[in-house]
Amino acid sequence: MSETVTDLQRIGIKLYCAEGVAIQPHVLVPIFHRWIQQHSVEQMLIDVADYEHVPEGPGVVLVAHEGNYAVDLGGGELGLMYTRKQPVDGDLATRLASLARTVLYAARLLEQDPGLGGRLRFRGERLALFANDRLRAPNTEAGYAAFQPTLDGFLRRLYGDAGCQVSHPTDARDRFGVRITASAPASVDQLLARLS
Repeated sequence: MSETVTDLQRIGIKLYCAEGVAIQPHVLVPIFHRWIQQHSVEQMLIDVADYEHVPEGPGVVLVAHEGNYAVDLGGGELGLMYTRKQPVDGDLATRLASLARTVLYAARLLEQDPGLGGRLRFRGERLALFANDRLRAPNTEAGYAAFQPTLDGFLRRLYGDAGCQVSHPTDARDRFGVRITASAPASVDQLLARLS
């Protein structure tokens, strides 16, 4: 049986920080340790690793059984990234919604964390989605064409009638991914409400 982009399970999402946020990723280490101790998210959290020394790297990673959270510095832009490792039931649209809820819930916890004092904010209108599976999601025009109908439905659910600019880098050496910018601002809470 041939597997396609609609069978994709290992997917990641990055939610970008608001402009002007200049927090250092290592500040999140004790917060992520507290998440492990207090079972703050509905995943089996395992450990925290500090990679802040890696230029444009993952910053700080919170390892979970189901996926990894990271305060990511990739592309020179700070954001919260979640990469799913374990399969999720449902079709691709259901898996994208689950992925978005996971990163948005974590973003809300960070925005509301008293230890951060409101210094960490996210721009709900800017996202990146990427695949960690070159077999099911080749970075080709055909791969994007197969993904686009599900992406369009996901963006309508997330942003309603707001227009979205979607860019898809086409270098086949890179993993498949899209960057999304909605035309209207959106808060983390607004997006979570739309996905509930």
